[in-house]
Amino acid sequence: MRGPVTKTCEACGVAFSCGGYQCWCGKVGITESQMDWIAAHYKDCLCPGCLGKVAAGELGPPLSQSTQPAT
Repeated sequence: MRGPVTKTCEACGVAFSCGGYQCWCGKVGITESQMDWIAAHYKDCLCPGCLGKVAAGELGPPLSQSTQPAT
């Protein structure tokens, strides 16, 4: 992918810019279980607002579950 592309968030429908491998989303701290939840529920990227909600535990798995180490 060359340069940012405009995508539509599957969670809320807002348009946002995706930069591929060098994207802003790499700087959002999400856990492995949160990433697994996103992959299980969506086929493509989430917007900054929705990804921030996942990171905060407001969308997706409860934060207490998402911060537990895998056993």
